[in-house]
Amino acid sequence: MRTSTKLLLSVAACTTLANAAYHPEVQFEAPKDTSDFNGVELKSKLDLTFNYQLLEHDFTRTGKTVQEIQSGMILPTADLDFDAKVMKGFNTKLEVMLSSHHHNETYVKGGYATIDNLDFITPGFLQGLMNDLTVKVGVDDINFGDYHYRRTDNADVFRNPFILNTGVEAYMQAGFVELLYRIPAANMFVMYGITNGQANPDDTKAGDGKGAEAHYFKIGYDNQAATRLRVTESYYTVSDTTKNSFYSGDKAGTVPREIFNDTTSATTTGTSGNDFGSLWNPLAIFTTKFDFSVSSTNLFVKAGGTEFFGLVELLSAEDATKTMDMVHYSVDAVQRFGENERFYAAVRYENATTDVKNDTVDNEMTQIQATLGWFLSPNAMMKVEYVKQERKGFATTGDLNTAVYDNGEASFDGMMVSAALSF
Repeated sequence: MRTSTKLLLSVAACTTLANAAYHPEVQFEAPKDTSDFNGVELKSKLDLTFNYQLLEHDFTRTGKTVQEIQSGMILPTADLDFDAKVMKGFNTKLEVMLSSHHHNETYVKGGYATIDNLDFITPGFLQGLMNDLTVKVGVDDINFGDYHYRRTDNADVFRNPFILNTGVEAYMQAGFVELLYRIPAANMFVMYGITNGQANPDDTKAGDGKGAEAHYFKIGYDNQAATRLRVTESYYTVSDTTKNSFYSGDKAGTVPREIFNDTTSATTTGTSGNDFGSLWNPLAIFTTKFDFSVSSTNLFVKAGGTEFFGLVELLSAEDATKTMDMVHYSVDAVQRFGENERFYAAVRYENATTDVKNDTVDNEMTQIQATLGWFLSPNAMMKVEYVKQERKGFATTGDLNTAVYDNGEASFDGMMVSAALSF
């Protein structure tokens, strides 16, 4: 522990700039790019994060030996992003994960292009429409809800006031086409997207449901006055799909390791194993073709150094033999203080409950987090967090993908320490 602590502190100390500390403003949908084109412009960004884990879990699984968790430094994560302006109003992004918990090797997370005008077809082509329209095409995070703008994405942690993400995440990386239309006079926007739900598209096998076409929509009000008020409503729907990754779409894996893992089971998706243990995928109970739709209402308010973010999600899913409904909500508050708001305290409460028809017990997950953060410089930050997650009413037998625990109960809690660089 002593060596790991020294490493975390050295990362922090080597980048401290006393008068340059700041925190990045929350960036939701990017503004239109109306700048001139003076040749190809290329920018890069490197993120590097070190985490120290001091967690314990409590669960039993019949016939299995619980894997105890040892406190210590876990695998550091690293990202490398490239942004390029290739034409007027035409930008591209490539995202590379150099190290992550689910893929220790370097791999391409995804990439996309944003098109803010069509002058490359002919100057002024559909200029009246393109003044307020952005077309986005690629393989990346789909624009569902607002939570994905404030979550940790592997080593990209500056935008997240917490260390762990929520226990249930409506977050997916997949191929998509999105149309975002702004209405500046009303501080509003509307968005439509279409996706096949796959980060590695394989649509050559007709009828297997893997590439089922999904549609999603978003409407929002965002008044960026002295007190910022943002309210959005999103909706996602798909039929005859066999892909249940809408709630397990993070290819990097969760922040903590070995949560709810045992020594005799293979790593499973979204529930057991050291890559996704702290994440619960409620759709994992569906193993054949099924339909689902989900709505997400999001509220963000920022007044001075105080921020509030809340979400409510309603999920309905069904296949030939069962139906399931879920209510998921999360609320958090952040208070920033000190010179240039370089310090902050944050708390979050989350609850998700599913109701499966003909099932006598509801699955319920709650998670609480309390975090202190310190921006040492524009490029360095540290966080300390207490987290506790509890699960009740889960299955006691069956496929581990559906989260199986004796008595249907499991929990973990403890501390996390994080130090990160971004430049």
